[in-house]
Amino acid sequence: MPNSRLEVQHHSDLRPHLEKILSCVKALHVTLSAVMADVAAIRKTMFEGAGKIDTYRNHLKQTISTTKPLVDEAMLSYDFLMQEISDSQQWMN
Repeated sequence: MPNSRLEVQHHSDLRPHLEKILSCVKALHVTLSAVMADVAAIRKTMFEGAGKIDTYRNHLKQTISTTKPLVDEAMLSYDFLMQEISDSQQWMN
């Protein structure tokens, strides 16, 4: 027999939780971007057959300079989202 009694739900402000989640996603994005840049530099170094650390460093610098504008744009987007969340009305659960 189903329980017909309505239970009171706990309401809480979700904004702090959303901000923390978005901060974690932002950090993961930055970390993933760094790993991808490192892998790209290693791959390029291996394909050229060079084993010198200077060649790897140059490839890493090139990769980072190429991807930095994209990562910066994503970080700005996260910042705008976080600002919208903090400026918005209370989100209720």
